[in-house]
Amino acid sequence: MIDEHEWRSVLQVAKDGTFSAAAKHLYISQPSLSQCIKKVETELGVRLFDRSQTPLALTTAGEIYVRQAKEILRIRQALVQEVADLSELRTGSLTIGSSRTRSACFLIDPLVAFHRQYPGIQLAIKEAPVRTLEEYAAAGTVDFALLYDSSLRADFDSVELCRERTMLALPKSHPLARAYAEDDVQGFPRISFAAMDGEPFIRLQPRRQMAEVYDKLCKVSGAEPHVIFEANSIIEASELCAAGFGATLVTDMLVQSWRWKEQAFFFELEEEVEERHLMAVYSRQRQLSLAAQRFIDFLLHD
Repeated sequence: MIDEHEWRSVLQVAKDGTFSAAAKHLYISQPSLSQCIKKVETELGVRLFDRSQTPLALTTAGEIYVRQAKEILRIRQALVQEVADLSELRTGSLTIGSSRTRSACFLIDPLVAFHRQYPGIQLAIKEAPVRTLEEYAAAGTVDFALLYDSSLRADFDSVELCRERTMLALPKSHPLARAYAEDDVQGFPRISFAAMDGEPFIRLQPRRQMAEVYDKLCKVSGAEPHVIFEANSIIEASELCAAGFGATLVTDMLVQSWRWKEQAFFFELEEEVEERHLMAVYSRQRQLSLAAQRFIDFLLHD
């Protein structure tokens, strides 16, 4: 009843809702999975799943089994982590949840430096949207996830890593960019977002946080840019901007850290835009591993 293969199989079926989907994720055949679940149910003398509906629903006994199996998984992860910590980072693993933008702009140099100091630690990044990263952090799928403070839940602990400011990017060929470039001002020139009224603009897709910033700037400044493209990421929008496609919003992290093929021209905004606090987020139910603690130190002191 506590065979790892069996309880992991039950958890996967409960998560996916069908035997076929769970079998694919477990890399086994559907008949083998069905036989495994049947074996568990026979040993317990109760059914774990109501097979009369799709997706499959847990019975009362199934809910108890899944709750306890998750606790077994948590204990196993804690055991593996504490044993790895005893090795003083000679062996072990570290998995970080991140967006594509933060991976490219914030993690590359620390990953290289960390690997040089702790070559025995296997490193991995799981890139996903914000809501999925929250699920990863809560479930312990990642050691910690990079999220903004606006995404924090009551069951999360966090460490603040840095603060990001929103900036405006224009193609270097844009008249405003050329005019300010000729002034040869030290640092980044300041401009009102109102100057974007009617200008070709690359905004982020509605589910992205920067899309909310864009909407607020339009409201505050009264500008109505001509949206010509909705990008999936800040990196995608920035590269299109640098190629001359249109203006866009970026963060100072991207401006400073992205390895630009061709750079855009950047402005600070006159409008007040709230800084975004980037956090290392992890579940209160799980102890932060020694490898994660050391890596966060790298991020803080990079």
